[in-house]
Amino acid sequence: MHEYWIQFTQGQALERFMAAVENRTQPAGPPDTTASIRLAHEEVLQRLVPLSDVAAVAWQLTGRFERQSTHDLALVTGLYFLQAREVPLRQLEPVRQDARFLAQHWMTAGLASVPLVSRFEQALFEQFS
Repeated sequence: MHEYWIQFTQGQALERFMAAVENRTQPAGPPDTTASIRLAHEEVLQRLVPLSDVAAVAWQLTGRFERQSTHDLALVTGLYFLQAREVPLRQLEPVRQDARFLAQHWMTAGLASVPLVSRFEQALFEQFS
């Protein structure tokens, strides 16, 4: 799993990240992609990334796995923009902590999977704390 984290921090393994935390407790079926886009844009990224960019990423990630909640897709979409890159998006620095709290809230409310939120938290904590 460690090699996936190395690749993920280099922006090379978003799909492998999703596979590692696929939510087996969710019923089979696709998430509501439109709702995921709205959640990622408005709540996770706080409208700091253009809606069209968020939508493009969410649609690419939709349908990759059998089980994934709408909130899981929103978190992974948000993480695509929040993750470490050679040059992290500076305008997103203020929302990283808020995104971590939001992910925890969604997990405790049963809206997002525990494994995905754990990995989301770990990725942001290790890279930006």
